[in-house]
Amino acid sequence: MVMVLAFNCSPRMENGNTALILNPFIAGMRKTGANVELLYTKKLKIEPCIGDFQCWSKTPGKCHYHDDMPELLARMSEADYWVFGAPVYAKLPGELQNLFNRTMPLFEPKVVRREGSLLPSRKKEMKLKRIALVSSCSYWGIENFDLVVKTFEFMAKAFDARLSRPLLRPNADLLSDMIKKGENCENILKAAEKAGTQFAGTGIIGKDTSEAVQAPLMSLEQFLAENG
Repeated sequence: MVMVLAFNCSPRMENGNTALILNPFIAGMRKTGANVELLYTKKLKIEPCIGDFQCWSKTPGKCHYHDDMPELLARMSEADYWVFGAPVYAKLPGELQNLFNRTMPLFEPKVVRREGSLLPSRKKEMKLKRIALVSSCSYWGIENFDLVVKTFEFMAKAFDARLSRPLLRPNADLLSDMIKKGENCENILKAAEKAGTQFAGTGIIGKDTSEAVQAPLMSLEQFLAENG
């Protein structure tokens, strides 16, 4: 059984646009029999990292903060896959940035050269193989996700894991409005569920599936006319 640790990183949690795609994605994973645990970063007590590197030098693998992070790191270490549902803020929600910064205890206090970069060496007991990104944005174009995608590409590289093809939903406010009005969005939601099935089954999200999730809901000209 695949063990998946999923994070809804939207400060609006279930009421945010990120959940519109993340929830069917998780449902798709569960349909395959995957064991998926969903956490909300807004509900977690994670203090900001102060960068003193005590978790590397003085107390390797242990941070001096006594918050939710030590237990969370243990669960992250046991999971085969990580899933992050992250809206586009400039560039990430603060709670998610704090989570990323506090993952240093998952690395050994040494660096390795990999893919042309000097990177920390993750602990051998970690089971992580794949990372998935589900992201939403109010703006129209896919280019608005560039910084978020690059952040996750680096994270996957640092953890020596594969980042699967991201699920990106631009113009997500319109999708939310359409769902509330009962308009037909089944093609997008079913594609998100299919992506979850693909990810849990093979670790790979198909190109056609990801393109269906990010399909335009209006033309750029319409978007500019309504928001310009």
